[in-house]
Amino acid sequence: MKTKSLIYNAVIYTQADKQVANSMAVYKNKIVAVGNNLEHDEQFKKYTKYNLKGKTIIPGLTDAHTHFFYFALSFGKVHLDGVDTIEKCLSKIKLFSKTLSKNEWIIGEGFSPDRLKKYMQPDKKMLDKVTGDRPAFIFYKDMHSAWVNSKAIELAKIDAQTKDPFGGTIVKFESGEPTGIFRESAAYNLIYKLIPLPAKSKINKLYKQALEHAYKHGVTSVHSFDSPKGFEYFAELTEKNKLGIRVNYYFPAASLDDLVGNKVYYGTGNDFLRLAGIKIFSDGALGSQTALCSKKYIGSKDNFGIEVTTVKDMVKHIKKAGKLGFPCAIHAIGDKAVANVLDAFAESVNMHFGARHRIEHLQLVQKKDLNRIKDMNIVCSMQPSHLPSDIGMMRKYWGKRGDNAFIFHTLQKKNIALAFGSDVPIEPLDPLDGIRAAVTRAKVKSRDVFNAKEKISAEDALFHFTAGAAYAVGQEHCRGYLIEGYPADFVVLTADITKIAISKLHTVNVLATILDGKVKYQKNKIFK
Repeated sequence: MKTKSLIYNAVIYTQADKQVANSMAVYKNKIVAVGNNLEHDEQFKKYTKYNLKGKTIIPGLTDAHTHFFYFALSFGKVHLDGVDTIEKCLSKIKLFSKTLSKNEWIIGEGFSPDRLKKYMQPDKKMLDKVTGDRPAFIFYKDMHSAWVNSKAIELAKIDAQTKDPFGGTIVKFESGEPTGIFRESAAYNLIYKLIPLPAKSKINKLYKQALEHAYKHGVTSVHSFDSPKGFEYFAELTEKNKLGIRVNYYFPAASLDDLVGNKVYYGTGNDFLRLAGIKIFSDGALGSQTALCSKKYIGSKDNFGIEVTTVKDMVKHIKKAGKLGFPCAIHAIGDKAVANVLDAFAESVNMHFGARHRIEHLQLVQKKDLNRIKDMNIVCSMQPSHLPSDIGMMRKYWGKRGDNAFIFHTLQKKNIALAFGSDVPIEPLDPLDGIRAAVTRAKVKSRDVFNAKEKISAEDALFHFTAGAAYAVGQEHCRGYLIEGYPADFVVLTADITKIAISKLHTVNVLATILDGKVKYQKNKIFK
């Protein structure tokens, strides 16, 4: 795009009071006017005109829950999502291991015993046969469990005498020997912390791939929950003006003491990298059967999930964060975990100046807790793309309780703030598919709809991926809308996602992505 650009003959969803315009003027990196037939306005006479020929424009999409640094690194890992037998998984791991040097770690993700044709939990001995003497670490799809080999266990000096850390489980054979399955980060971090980062040159290449993927899917902004090493990398790129995407970053709770010592506060940063809050885990995940629930998992003897952080400790984190103005985003998937988080928030000070507490995921919630969420103005940060993936597991492990899962419509009806994301790399970074999932509550082309009464419209889902996400980080005054004074972050679509037939939603794609007034991705050279 040119320094002075005017787009006309378009369908522009501004997100402001549901206003739709047909033209928009951009000067450098800012929107300077939005309205109808601006191409005839004398003040834009010297602007380069772009005829969009009726195409749809929406604000740049925000993914409100990512692990963007880890997502970049995942381009260098073996991917097992969608592999449906243990034999195929092992074969893929074996082929991948041959591409690595002798002592290099084999890192993978996406494994799911529930998605195999025949359910089974693997063990380290299976991995040993295909990994040789290299250490191997394979994340389950939900990233709340890990499957490792004997070499990795040996390097971590874990044996039959090693006790379970609080908030985690080291699964063992009857003999007491570790099986190779580690549940929750408290357990698997005993090994994961040993894995070195790739060389900086490789990270740079992988990060470029992540950016290209984001642009192709219309993503101009993310909320990222990454390790401090991830933040350091983001900060380094920001200093060089090479971050390439707007990031609202959440530090892990373990970083709080360092933040207090360095006097780092909420909102610190610039237009691209900004400190937005603190991330806390209250429980695990459905796939690993570690999400903390009020009733036991169907088929289990006495498994209610895992309490990763107690209410008492969550209160300590929230209060410490509050001294720096940081709100907290707390992971809670099971209904008991959600209730615990609300108890913790109730004991803590309220936030000010647009800093808003969040519950991440909120997959299962008891109806009696909805008023508490509303009264405390808690943002519900949810991931619609998890729903199609989890349908089978929700029915298997939660049964009828699943009627209280992913209750988008109920939350909207109560005017509870929603922000939508993907949890990438657990689910693909693809907000358009997230919109489709929220509207259909089913897999693509499937008639198996999960709790249809909780469907929402594409227009509402789009709002939660744009303005709703901006509200979640206190940036509704400068992000999420296409109005005068806001950054020129917008996306051109192949079709109007709010008008197309529901059965065709999966066919809508991105034609162009503009970030900060610059074309980052385009097909057919719309902006020459």
